[in-house]
Amino acid sequence: MSSTQRTLVTGGHVITMDHEYGELPEGGVLIENGRITAIGRGADDFTGVDAEVIDAQGGFILPGMVDSHRHTWMALLRAVSADQSLMEFLARTFYGIGSLVRAEDLGAASMVGALEALDAGVTTIFDCCDCVNSPDHARAGVEALRASGIRSVYAYGMQVYDYRPPAFTGHEQRLRDAEALRSECFASDSDLSRMGILFSDFGTVPFEDTAREIRTARELGIKAASHTGAATSSILLRGLRELNDRDLLLPEHLHIHCPALNDEEWKLLADTGGKVTIAPETEMQMGMGHPPFRTALTHGLAPGISTDIVCVGSGDLFSQMRLGLQFQRCLDHDPVHRSGRMPATVDLSVRDALTWATRNSADAIGLGDQIGSLTPGKRGDVIIVRPRMDLVRSSYPAGSVVLQSTAADVDTVLVDGLIRKHHGKLVGQDLAAVRQRANSALDHLQKAAASLPDLSAQDIYGWFTQAERLASVNFSQAYGK
Repeated sequence: MSSTQRTLVTGGHVITMDHEYGELPEGGVLIENGRITAIGRGADDFTGVDAEVIDAQGGFILPGMVDSHRHTWMALLRAVSADQSLMEFLARTFYGIGSLVRAEDLGAASMVGALEALDAGVTTIFDCCDCVNSPDHARAGVEALRASGIRSVYAYGMQVYDYRPPAFTGHEQRLRDAEALRSECFASDSDLSRMGILFSDFGTVPFEDTAREIRTARELGIKAASHTGAATSSILLRGLRELNDRDLLLPEHLHIHCPALNDEEWKLLADTGGKVTIAPETEMQMGMGHPPFRTALTHGLAPGISTDIVCVGSGDLFSQMRLGLQFQRCLDHDPVHRSGRMPATVDLSVRDALTWATRNSADAIGLGDQIGSLTPGKRGDVIIVRPRMDLVRSSYPAGSVVLQSTAADVDTVLVDGLIRKHHGKLVGQDLAAVRQRANSALDHLQKAAASLPDLSAQDIYGWFTQAERLASVNFSQAYGK
């Protein structure tokens, strides 16, 4: 008897995101042992194939979406920062509540964040775990991601919180723990979960600490990422020229946000082989600046897209695609309006937005050869989006996916050929137990957060400006002895 496991997803409109295969109105995707082996134009192409059949009739078959920047550790804090600027968020939520997060809280949050992503048709996340308050925190995050069944890159965060009692005596000990995690949990890159590193926010630590983090990423051979240029008109999170002058801008480095960068800095990203991912919802709310889709494209960069944090907005990429695309279209129309004319065409298309959430984000996190399109040879990450109110078929399937879909329309999700959601419900998880664990952790955080100082707007502004002064000092150290 053959041990081959075959799954055939067929009967729906296939949007492959592969230039060779395009769209197939009644196509199918065959997955064998976790890998896509064939794309067909219809059921007849698979006659005689012995496989479990998933009927996608009335739905759209797509590659699993890729969230190239997500903080699952904040998944318990839904909407807590819905009315906060970047400065308020950093002071009150990020560093404030972040200093109270225990390892068990982080594990519960990471499970919630990963399952929420799967439910929304996101099969891969780049998990920015910048709340590693102890070695146990890192391992709790990795364990949760693996238990969820999602494909992930776990980015070990180097950010420091005022966690009591402190588990790390200094920066060097934190780096050694990242090295230990690599050997303990990520000896093979063939697993669903791989390791990356999220650098300390540029300017917030001495320059040599940043240099050590980057050298560690090189030595470990792991994906490197940073929040870059996320505060328009601020020196914080910049320093690209200083990094480049010290040969510290790595090829494939993932730069997150980037609305504050000038042309010189964008050129540095392009020239050094950098990657970019944009989180339109948080960038628009928090005053970071305009989501820089057009700017990235102008400089020859293929932007990915991401959800960032559910303590602000939505945890699905449909919302992010819709916000990012329509906002950039609005910006593109402005120069035409100023000339006294009306725009005759719309440049960016819904397929561009879908590319941000699939191929581009897969490339951005270093997995473009494995996921991001329905292509024979790639992994079997496949979703079915089936409109709930299916009263009339779509006249433009890609348009319906990007502009008219929500997580509730995601019918089926497969990761590596395994079903993680079917008929609109997550499978293989005790959701009642997940919910109980998460709410218990949230109870602890809310109780502990009641003792945090009540910061005024003036307090927050003073704290932020002091951080900017420190950044000036830290960046200058690039040219020290």
